[in-house]
Amino acid sequence: MKRKPELLALILIILLIIMMIAGICLGSVKITASDIVRAIFSPQSIGKNTAYIIRNLRIPRIISAILTGAALALCGVVFQSVFRNPMADSYVLGVSSGASFFVGLGFVLGISFADVSLPVVAFAGAMLTTVLLFAISRKNTSTLLLSGIALNFFLSAMTTLTIYLSNRQADNILFWTLGSLGNSSWARVLIMFSVLTAAVVVVGKNCSAMDLLLMDDSTAISSGVNVKATRIILLAVASIVTATVVCFCGIIGFVGLMSPHFVRIIVGPKHKRLLPLSMLMGSVILLFSDIVCRFIVAPSELPIGIITSVLGAPVFLTLLRRRRHV
Repeated sequence: MKRKPELLALILIILLIIMMIAGICLGSVKITASDIVRAIFSPQSIGKNTAYIIRNLRIPRIISAILTGAALALCGVVFQSVFRNPMADSYVLGVSSGASFFVGLGFVLGISFADVSLPVVAFAGAMLTTVLLFAISRKNTSTLLLSGIALNFFLSAMTTLTIYLSNRQADNILFWTLGSLGNSSWARVLIMFSVLTAAVVVVGKNCSAMDLLLMDDSTAISSGVNVKATRIILLAVASIVTATVVCFCGIIGFVGLMSPHFVRIIVGPKHKRLLPLSMLMGSVILLFSDIVCRFIVAPSELPIGIITSVLGAPVFLTLLRRRRHV
């Protein structure tokens, strides 16, 4: 049992490295492993176009996939702990849809990425949805899942209405409902890395408290945990991370559901192991999904949200079936 976390981490890291290389090499422009090395350490030794594709298109996209997958997995771990529900996830609960709907409104109001207001708007949508869910589930956690699904449908419908009413911004808004890593850049990578690093620090310090939150409030309080403050902090962090992902990549579903579920089966529910391994798993899942969406209909590209939904829907149904028989 003691070797399982280390073995899982090793397997995930190996898979991640293999897919990173594959993701950079494969595409309309064929690139070799030696081209990657030269583009990084000696870009003048290869063609300018090849160096540009590797350094400014493919590597930022690969890193974006890794960071986004890890971010979604972190959100899944937080929501599942705070709401004590293994099916909780920013996508399933409608938090991503809340951020996406507010981003759509931002586009209609003329806000662009050049304006710092867009991430703030996305955070407001994610946070408002999270607060509403928390208010619903405080007294009756059994209604959380149905409430989240209902909110998800409602907010998705409102986003669709926004698309319908805004012809000029329809394409931009539609992007957020499908999800894509096609607009990755070094600037976005830096922002995502900064947000995720801060989130990992905060959530990492609360791993022991999250273990206690899985039990009940009385146990957590008797162990010295400020339950209310801890929940507020964790939900705020998860909302910020969700908003960042939606701003840059749109809605990508089920990664935050699948990753903790798979890892929890292998290493158990302790968050000091669950959190980092789930983030690794999320990176692997999203990087794999990105590679698939790029090549399944090449030279066109499928929205990455389609691939993650195809992978995640069976996991969601399996979890739902298990809870019905508990």
